[in-house]
Amino acid sequence: MNFRISDFCHFVDGDNGFVALYNSLTLGVVIVKKEIANILQNRNERVFSVSGFDFLPSNDREVLLKELQRHKLCFSLNQRTDLEDYLQIQRGLDCKKIGILYLLTTDACNLACRYCFIESEIPHNYQFTKMTPETVHFGIDLFVKSLAKSPGIKEPQIILYGGEPLMNLAAVKEAISYINQLKLHHKLPENTSITLNTNGVLINKEVIEILKQAKNLNIAISLDGNQEINDKCRIYHSGLGTHDDIMRAYQLLSDNGIGVGFCCTINKFNVDNLEEIAKWFVEELRASSVGFNMLIESYNVDAVRGNAEEYAEKTAQKIINCFKYFREKGVYEDRIMRKVNAFVDSYIYYHDCGGCGQQLVISPDGMIGVCQGYCANRKYFVKPDKNFNPLNHPIWDLWRHRSPLFMPQCRSCIALSVCGGGCPYSAEQRHGSIWEMDDNFCVHAKKTTEFLIKDLIQQSVK
Repeated sequence: MNFRISDFCHFVDGDNGFVALYNSLTLGVVIVKKEIANILQNRNERVFSVSGFDFLPSNDREVLLKELQRHKLCFSLNQRTDLEDYLQIQRGLDCKKIGILYLLTTDACNLACRYCFIESEIPHNYQFTKMTPETVHFGIDLFVKSLAKSPGIKEPQIILYGGEPLMNLAAVKEAISYINQLKLHHKLPENTSITLNTNGVLINKEVIEILKQAKNLNIAISLDGNQEINDKCRIYHSGLGTHDDIMRAYQLLSDNGIGVGFCCTINKFNVDNLEEIAKWFVEELRASSVGFNMLIESYNVDAVRGNAEEYAEKTAQKIINCFKYFREKGVYEDRIMRKVNAFVDSYIYYHDCGGCGQQLVISPDGMIGVCQGYCANRKYFVKPDKNFNPLNHPIWDLWRHRSPLFMPQCRSCIALSVCGGGCPYSAEQRHGSIWEMDDNFCVHAKKTTEFLIKDLIQQSVK
């Protein structure tokens, strides 16, 4: 009897005499000895016969064939179903849901970070604005309505963002107060989280007292390493570094029992020392969570990235190296854990970014968009009327379908169902369309997937 190997089957050598057959669509894995993998891998037109395994005991041969079929790595020639699975999984992108709200309390920032993809795109004559309490309420109310019509949202998120959100402390205070009210009256789920993305330098006792009122609060402070490294990019408009002020803010938060996570943007000044920086976050700052951010395309990004291809390769490997260390220490690193969770639990990871139809971004002046990256030019933003519904809007529908599962150039990729597609904004900035690939992320996704498969082989065969 003849069988055909699935088009989504990839062979990954574990360097220990075993090879993983991996289904990049359904995430099924079967680990076999190399001699068996060689027979399957070298078949013409990916077709093999059961008789090719006559050297195996009949029971082993039967088990092997059942496992390959169960994980959809092969099919009998008259029962091809992997393309049907592909179409079925694509239909999952039709599910409409909103689970994330970005409130851009202001589009102004008190820093001039050299790699900022938002501030660097703002025109010189741009009029910065601050969000009013009325707009805060409007944005949150719209989120509540959208959330009520969104199936399967387990952990709703409200993110206070900018610019630098603390430059409009009144809006931050109003948002926290209103969210508390809505939770009290059961209009927002109790587990709705509030995340403050901040550079940290404006945190003082007044800010601390406001933050203490928030429930399920996450503080994410941007920090790229020690003073020498951080102050290469994260600077004030005067050119002075921010490290000392960030450390002061961190200490103030810690003294008041407010937990802090760190966001570290990888650039040419810290990429070579990323493992040491990871240890510094854990051992010196006692961080329980760290998020590594890859550079997003902007007109001046090359000054802090260097060669784009070298940056992508090096960054991808460094994140994996740091993950190994974090895993030993029980520290959560969001960038890689998104893929780890999808791989381990075998679920399709359609999007790496909530901007792909899963979120609302409220600008300071009350316009609504899918992605905060377009705050400067308001592309993919709309001025809502009383009938506005993002779940049925063509912009949100377009972005929801922007996934590797809907991009022909991604179909043969080993990272197909755990990638998420990276940053559409970055792809458009570099290549002119959100439907192009995010190059940095593409390398990261492939390397991470291969690492996870090889790691599984090592863990499974000892």
